[in-house]
Amino acid sequence: MSVDASQLSLIFPPEIMTKVEENEGDLPIGVSDTFTRFLFFVATSTVKNSVPHKAKDVGVPSVSGPLEKFEFLPGHITYVPQDEDAPPASSGAENSSAQRSNVLSTVLSSQVIDDFREWEDREAAEEVIAEHLIGLQPEALELWTDVTSDATITNLAFQGLAAHLLVPVTGQGPVAFKVDVSSLGELAVREGNERMGAIAYFDENRNLLSIYVSNDDATYVSGDDLWEHAKWHFRSAVFAYVTIVDHLASLHLCVSELTMEACREQLPADHPLRRLLKPHVYLAGKNQTTAVRVLAAEGGIAHRLWPFNFDGLVKFLERGTESAPFEPFPQWLKNRGLSNLSDEMYPYGTDGLALYEICQDYVAGYVDIYFPGESIVSDPAVQAWWNQLDATIPKSGLGTLHTKDQLVDVVAQIIFAVSGWHSHVGANTRYLADSRFLAGKVRAGSELADIQSTFLIYSLNAVTGVYQPKLLDDYTHMFLELNKEQAVDVFQRFQAALIALGHDIDARNESRSMPMRTFHPAVLDSSVSK
Repeated sequence: MSVDASQLSLIFPPEIMTKVEENEGDLPIGVSDTFTRFLFFVATSTVKNSVPHKAKDVGVPSVSGPLEKFEFLPGHITYVPQDEDAPPASSGAENSSAQRSNVLSTVLSSQVIDDFREWEDREAAEEVIAEHLIGLQPEALELWTDVTSDATITNLAFQGLAAHLLVPVTGQGPVAFKVDVSSLGELAVREGNERMGAIAYFDENRNLLSIYVSNDDATYVSGDDLWEHAKWHFRSAVFAYVTIVDHLASLHLCVSELTMEACREQLPADHPLRRLLKPHVYLAGKNQTTAVRVLAAEGGIAHRLWPFNFDGLVKFLERGTESAPFEPFPQWLKNRGLSNLSDEMYPYGTDGLALYEICQDYVAGYVDIYFPGESIVSDPAVQAWWNQLDATIPKSGLGTLHTKDQLVDVVAQIIFAVSGWHSHVGANTRYLADSRFLAGKVRAGSELADIQSTFLIYSLNAVTGVYQPKLLDDYTHMFLELNKEQAVDVFQRFQAALIALGHDIDARNESRSMPMRTFHPAVLDSSVSK
């Protein structure tokens, strides 16, 4: 099956179609690779036609009650297509939507093709990236220009994309820490691909000691013939694991989606907790519906970008729903054995903890205005909200709501997760400065993303990087008239603390071996991006 320009014109405005048709012959994407070409067109259209959202776009809740839900993974993931900030389509728009759905179905049902054609050389890749792809990307938080050294693996583990996967190790000689994504090696891959999965081991000074590669069932050290390939395996496996398990399943489809559902179903429109959380679940229904229909679907982006069969992809999506980050960040650090590490060792912990504590103070101050003492625990709507979260999140660990502190900690964690943690697992432009950093698939004899992987990764990063309202924006229109002056005061103190944190992070970055802006309030959105 293929999608021609007349079908694509149902999705894209004329000016974009003209540009697509003009550039089509210049793209090195295989002519039979319908999906990769389609995704590039989507990325082009999305970026050029999207306007960043502002706080004023976040509507005040008006209704509550049961929602029509659809199952994506029975027992694990539901989604609600009707978003309270995206009004129902008109009859004409509904017809257009149906046409778009038909085109999407055609694209998703096209053959899954692994096109292993390589770039002629790195310079050829950089030329196409500069002409067609880099301009579509959201701004990088910081640039990782040293992409192949051992130090880059260390930075990835202690402050980069794998930092939340770091665990201390005892009783294994010089090994003091590891990042283990070898479970990906359980999954069968399509012909021509190596199995993914790797473990990186570090000493007490963060030095990289060795890397285990699942495909080879072997461990490599610096100087081995396959050392560079082992590092390539690790970087690519981290990208796959974090994007599928943590970003897509845990954050989007659990924390964001299920918090939104519980808010809309259990909290009245004028409930103080509903008003507090509304900016942090903005467009959750719309965004998660797109995720399950395009990103996580059979024949979708994830299925094609990575080499796993769809059953394997589903297995890891399910794993993500069972590890959703509802555990408050300070408790997570303690339970992980990472709470006593210095900023020099573990910048991720320093900045993450500071952001969480600001969110915690904000929530505590706000809750005290409307629910003095422990009174929030006896509020029927809050109990119903809490119980729905506990029931719909596999292995949530929430238990029974007994104290105000429990509620404050979890609400603070939700705000922290959709803003700071989303920046951690989703802001990937910083890793795309060089096509040698990572790829969706690994094959023998190559440590450079092939043409198809390059277009898929850059297009995915573009379409998921459309900006939501910023955390540093004015959401005071959301507050009830009752005690509004006090609520505004708490909010303004929250904003002031965020600004101060930004200055602290800037100062810490002056002395760090590599800057880290993951949790810098200036770059954080208030809810998950598209």
